Amino acid sequence: MKKKFFFIGLLSLLCVVTSCYDDSELRERLDNLEVVTVASINQQLASLQSSVNVLVETDASLKATIELLKTSDQVQQVQIDSLINKEQELAEDITSLQQAIASLQSWVDTRLQGYTDEMSGQLRVIQDSITAVAERTNVQFASIQAQLNAISEQIARLFHTLDILFDVAEEITYTPGSQVVVNYTLVNCDDKTTVECITEPGWEAVVAATSADAGTITVTTPAEGGEGKVIVFVGNSTSTIMRFLFFVEGQQSDENRYTFIGTWPQSATTPGGALCGGELSKVLSKTSGRTYSAESHMGSAFLQDHRATADEMAWLADYTAKPAKMDGFSKWSARRVTLYPYEKPLPADCNQHSIGDCNTVSTLATMAYLYPRFIQSIITQVSDRQFQVKMFDPDGNRIIVGVDNQVLCTNDSYIAQMTGKSNRITWATILEKAIMKWLYIFRPGNELGGFGAEGMTPLFTGDGRSFAVSPGKCTAEELKLFVTVSLQHGLIVNGGFNKGGLKMGGHETVTAHGHSFFMANDPNALFAIRNPWGQGSDDHVMQCYDADHAPSGYDGSIPSTIDLRIISPGIASLYYDGPAQPYEIPTF
Repeated sequence: MKKKFFFIGLLSLLCVVTSCYDDSELRERLDNLEVVTVASINQQLASLQSSVNVLVETDASLKATIELLKTSDQVQQVQIDSLINKEQELAEDITSLQQAIASLQSWVDTRLQGYTDEMSGQLRVIQDSITAVAERTNVQFASIQAQLNAISEQIARLFHTLDILFDVAEEITYTPGSQVVVNYTLVNCDDKTTVECITEPGWEAVVAATSADAGTITVTTPAEGGEGKVIVFVGNSTSTIMRFLFFVEGQQSDENRYTFIGTWPQSATTPGGALCGGELSKVLSKTSGRTYSAESHMGSAFLQDHRATADEMAWLADYTAKPAKMDGFSKWSARRVTLYPYEKPLPADCNQHSIGDCNTVSTLATMAYLYPRFIQSIITQVSDRQFQVKMFDPDGNRIIVGVDNQVLCTNDSYIAQMTGKSNRITWATILEKAIMKWLYIFRPGNELGGFGAEGMTPLFTGDGRSFAVSPGKCTAEELKLFVTVSLQHGLIVNGGFNKGGLKMGGHETVTAHGHSFFMANDPNALFAIRNPWGQGSDDHVMQCYDADHAPSGYDGSIPSTIDLRIISPGIASLYYDGPAQPYEIPTF
C-alpha cells in the first residue's frame, strides 16, 4: 500500500511541476493597472496573491513528497537532500513575493485618491520583481522536474512491472497541421491497463488500442507549428508511469526508409527501383536472395518460428535465466560490465572469440557505426548486474528480454562471447546474450554459429527485408555503388569473400566469414571492410581497392570475390544521423 501511495504522490507532484510556472498572466494584470482607477487596485492585488498561492500549494506538495521519499529505501539520500534545497529556495522566493505584495497593499491603503507617477513606478518595480522571481522559479521547477524524473525512472526500473514502447525516436519531426501516428506496445500490462494523453493548447492526441498490449497515438499538430510535447500516462491497478513525446517542426523523413510497405526488391518482377531514391535502380537486377515476406514484417525466415507461451515469456524477462548450453559451451561466469567504453557504441566494442558468431558480431558493429543512439535506446541498465533489452518476437511484437552480467565462457574460463577490447563486457556482449535467449525460446536447437545477418538484425529492428549480391556479379564500380549508396541511406551492409589469403595490407581475406562494410578511409579505395576479429591497432579495418588503384600490399582482384547482404534498418533508421562517414578508430 505504501508503494502505491508513493507512486500517486510522486505523480501528483510531477503533474504540478511539469506545467512550468508562467508569469505572462501576472504581466498582463500589472500592465492593466496603469489604465484603471485606484478603486480596482485591491482587486488586482488579490489576484496577484491568488497567483502566489499556486506557488504555495506547489511548495506544500513538494514538502509532502520529500517526506514520502524519506520513508522509501529505494531513493538515495543525496537525491532527497537536493530536493530539500530546491524546496527551501522556492519557499524563500515565495516569501519575497508575499512581502512585496504586502508592501504594495500597505502603500495603497495610505493613498485613496489619484493615480500618480510615483504609484506607476512602484507598480513597475513590483512587476519587474515578480518577473525576475518567476523566471528563477521556472528554472527551479525545471531542475526539480529533472530530479523527480530521475527518481521516477529509478523507481520504474526497480518495479519494472509496466512500460510503454514507441516506434519513434525521442524527438519527432513533423509538418505543421499534419497528423503523426505513433505506434505503441505495452510491456507487462494487464486487462486493467489504460493509456491516456495530455497535450498543450493547439495540439490533440487520440489513443486507439489495436490489441490488449498495442495501439496507436494519433497526434494532430497545430497549423502554426512550433515545438510541442505530448504527455502519455499508462496506468493499471498497481502502478502508473508517465512518458513524453517531443515534437519539433521540420520536414518529415521519408518513411519508405523504415516502414514495412516500401520499395525494396521483393521478387524478380518487383525490383524495387525507388530504393535509396532510385540510385541503385541500374544494378538491382543483379540482386538475389530476397527475404521479403508479404506475411510478416520480420521476413520469410521467421514464419516457422515457435510462438512463446506465457511461461516462456516470463523466462525471457527473468534476468537470471539463461540457456543451459549454447554453441557447445555451458559455463557461465559473472563479469564486470562496461556498456560503453568509448561513451557511445563503436564497432571496436564488437570482437569475436570462441563462438562462430561472425555475422552477429559484424552486423552489430555496423549498427554501432550507423546509429549508435539506437543501440543505447534498446538497452536499459537496471543495475550493475541487470539489463533489459528491447527486441521483437517472430510476429514483430515488442518484447523485453532480461539479461544479467554472467557471460558464456569456455571450460578454461576464457570468455567465449564477443567482447570489447581487453575482454571488456560491453553493450555488444549484452545484446548477444539476449540473442541467445531469443534463439533458445523461439528457435529451439538453433545456435549463434552460422546465424545469418539477415536473420539476426530483425530481432532488434523489426524489419526482415534484405537482398544479396553474389560474387562476380558486379564490376568494382557497381560493387562500390551498392555499398556506398546503401550506407549513405542508413542500410546495413554485411558480406565476405569466396577466396581466402588475398592481401589487404597487414591482413588477408578469410572465407565463410561475415564482415562489416564502412565508407573508405582512403579516397582511392572503394570502401572499407572490418573483420570481426578486431585484430591490430587498425581494429582489423581493411581498405578495398580495384585493380587500377591497389597500392603495394593490396590485391586488386578482391572485389570480384565479395558477396553482399544488404538489410533494411527498420526502426533503427529513426536514429540515423547520416551521411555516413569513414569509421574513426578509437585509441585502445
